[in-house]
Parts: sequence; C-alpha cells; structure tokens
Amino acid sequence: MTLPPASSAPPLDLSNEDLYPIREVSRLTGVNSVTLRAWERRYGLLVPHRTPSGHRLYSMADIERVRSVMSWIDRGVAVSKVASIIDRQVKPAAVSEPVIEVGVAAAQVAAADLQSWQTRLIEAVNAFDLRGLDLIYGQVQGDFPMSVMFDDVLLPVWRRFLDSGEGSGLSGQWAFLDAYLRGRLFQRLSYRRSGYSCVMLAGLPGPQKELEMLVAAAFIAAAEVDVVYLPAVPSISELTDMAQRCGCDAIALYGGRTIEDDLLKSLRRMEQALECPVAVVGALCEVQPAELLRAGMVLLGEPAEGLSAKMRLLLAGRLEE
Repeated sequence: MTLPPASSAPPLDLSNEDLYPIREVSRLTGVNSVTLRAWERRYGLLVPHRTPSGHRLYSMADIERVRSVMSWIDRGVAVSKVASIIDRQVKPAAVSEPVIEVGVAAAQVAAADLQSWQTRLIEAVNAFDLRGLDLIYGQVQGDFPMSVMFDDVLLPVWRRFLDSGEGSGLSGQWAFLDAYLRGRLFQRLSYRRSGYSCVMLAGLPGPQKELEMLVAAAFIAAAEVDVVYLPAVPSISELTDMAQRCGCDAIALYGGRTIEDDLLKSLRRMEQALECPVAVVGALCEVQPAELLRAGMVLLGEPAEGLSAKMRLLLAGRLEE
C-alpha cells in the first residue's frame, strides 16, 4: 500500500482547551454522536461533563476511553462487557518516588510531565525530526520505568497518529513513528546473553499490531531472558516442533482478539506435548480467559501489567504462589 504524502495528514493539534463538545469527540475518534450517547445511557461507558444548558463536554481522558472501547470491540468483546474490562485494569504508577503528603499535587505534576513529553514527541514526529525523536526516546528511557515509558508516553502518541490516519489511509507521521519504534525494539531484542533463559514469543493468527507485540517482547526480555521473536505462528504443530528443537524454557503466545474453538483445541494439544509452560500475552487474556485456562494456558495479561515479574515467576515455577 502506497502511503499518501505526509502533507495530506494534518499535524495533531494539542489544544489548551480541557473539554471538547461531542461533535469534536466524534471527529477525533470516528464514533458518531448517536453511538456516544448510547454508550453513556445504556452501558455507563462515559460520564461527560455538562454545561448549564445541558450540552455534553468530554475531557481528553474521555476521548482516550472511547478509543479504548473501540479497541476492545474490535477484538471481539461485546460492548456490554467492555466497561468491566476497562475498569478492572490497573494503571501502573507513573513514578516510583516515595509517597509524600501532597499526593494529589504530586500526581498532577507527574501527569503534566507526561503530557509535556507527549507534546514534545508529537512535535518531533510532525517535523519528521529523527534526531529530535532519538533524543526524546533516550531521555524518556532514562527518566521513567519501562511501563510508564510505553504506556504513558510512546504508545498513546503512536495510537493518536494511527487514529488520525484511519479512513483515509495511514498517515506519513504514523509510519515514521511506527518504523522508528519498531527499529529501536528490534535492536533491543537482538542482544543474546550467555546463560539466560529462552522464551519464544509468537503471534497468534489474525491481524496484530506488530509494535504492540514488540513491546510485549521487550517486557519479556526485561525479565533477563532471550526472546525468539516470531511475528506470526506458522502453524501450531510447526510451532510445537520449533519449541522442542530450540529447547526454549517457555512459549508466549501474543493475541489481541477472539480465537476460534479449533485453535483453542490445537493450543491444548501443544500444551500437552511440550514440557515447558505455554502462556498467553495481550488483550486476549481479557477476551477469553475461561476458554484459555481450559486449554491449559497461563494468562500473563497485558505487557504493562507486571509482565516482566510474571515471566520471572513462570520460569521459576512459582507463578501460582
């Protein structure tokens, strides 16, 4: 697919306004106003502010929530179940500083700091400034834990550029940022260290966002393991054979959407054939948890939800403790 010229995708405008009318939310997210009102009335997915005259106003957090809802629906989750999934997800702490008495003020400062980094990142991408992007990546990597770096700075901006290009083709800005981040993560995964455990990470059938899968690979590697990265599963039987041949210590399967019963049965057969544990990473852990557990899978959840620590426990045989 030929990408349109960068000039055809207008730069994202970070407004100083805190609240947005429903028509602007619809434009930013692609969800029409009727659907937004239905999500509010029927499912309680949104709680917008109201003007004295009764008009709805939405914060940027509301807009991100709309995008999250759409993401879960795209993965095959019924809209009636989305709220329970989103609301039980635990957000990692933004900083690892000691708790101080002015906790609310400190949280606001941290949020403002993260917003500032997002703004700088957007400006660098809009200018196609590779050197500036490199400096921002290095500074964010040095200043924040990995979960904050990806979940609160890099991925939100990446998703906003992705959303801004949908419907008219992917934007040049998104392609620029996506290629840069994938390159950095591939570089990170290329190191091999003597004596480290080996985990094979493979993408389950179906469309996956490769960057999200590479982020999962980075969190697994942070557990002091080497990662054998397979963007897609060739077949479950072939993957089983590959795992046996390379002698890996665990298999991690990345999935973001509903999978069919036949595939679940194949996963069960693979789990029974292998001596090493077979785990699932990604949104699929929330989409079909009961079915995956019946297939013998270990559920590790989303990357930012303590994936590195869970992988260490899995490899040590102590995940259930």
